[in-house]
Amino acid sequence: MYTPDTIRFRRTPARYDVASRLFHWSCALLLVAQFSIGWLMPDADSVKTPSGLVAWHVGIGSALLVIFSVRLVWVVMRKAPGSDEPRMVLRFLAVAVHSSMYVLMLLVPLLGWLNASGRGWVVRLAGIWRLPELATANSTGAALGEWHSTSAIVLLIFIGLHIFAVVVHQIGFRDSLLGRML
Repeated sequence: MYTPDTIRFRRTPARYDVASRLFHWSCALLLVAQFSIGWLMPDADSVKTPSGLVAWHVGIGSALLVIFSVRLVWVVMRKAPGSDEPRMVLRFLAVAVHSSMYVLMLLVPLLGWLNASGRGWVVRLAGIWRLPELATANSTGAALGEWHSTSAIVLLIFIGLHIFAVVVHQIGFRDSLLGRML
């Protein structure tokens, strides 16, 4: 029974700031688009010049790289809400999954950019501004397509773990963890 003298502890930590939430959900939406297009587009090995879905994939990938890079700078600059997770194992797993996702969110588009440059494709930021070539045509960059695809699948697995953890917190632990990012 609660009395006026009872101390109540909040189970939900403070929310992330507006910019962090905007970066998070922008990246999430772009990733949904990117994975959808990636599976629907024709085999990139047979494409000589990116057009159609392949051009969209390259453009969204470059935009995702820029937005995520700005997000990383923001993460370093601001103080995140503290974790109220008392279980060290879960806290360790959360840090490991988040760190892996951050590395892969940089690695996947960089490998895609290297692969596109190695094929001699022009890479444009969001399909508009031309980006520099990271590799010359017919260099080893062209051979990185499988690395790009494989690392994208690994990223998708980590995203799945991230979503699973949020669902467990919402339904299992009932700690309203999702409210921090909404």
